[in-house]
Amino acid sequence: MTDRQHPPRSIREIAETIGVRLALKLVQEFGGLEIRFPAQPDDQHPVIRALGKEDGYAICKYMDGSKLSVPHCRPPRSARAEILRMEAEGLSNAEIARRIGITQRWVRKVVKSPPPNQLNMFEET
Repeated sequence: MTDRQHPPRSIREIAETIGVRLALKLVQEFGGLEIRFPAQPDDQHPVIRALGKEDGYAICKYMDGSKLSVPHCRPPRSARAEILRMEAEGLSNAEIARRIGITQRWVRKVVKSPPPNQLNMFEET
């Protein structure tokens, strides 16, 4: 993690409930992605397959159908050009996030926002 003393709040909350080991495993397997944790997953669900039955079912039980944007816990960096290039190539937001090591939420924000120096033709001056 970038700052082991102060990991993101979402991971701290999970770590306090189900343990640091499982929280770190979550970051390793799903960092940067938005994951829905079904209340009653089957053995083939990606969470169960990635984390194993014991850990996977434990976190699904805790999350009870909720969705979590799993932080990637990597140092921040500017990736705008890389995101836009990959998006133009047709990659999904999830794939872009995994390849670059950022969250899907950040990918969506970059893709939807205008370039930083673009003028707004409708803004009154």
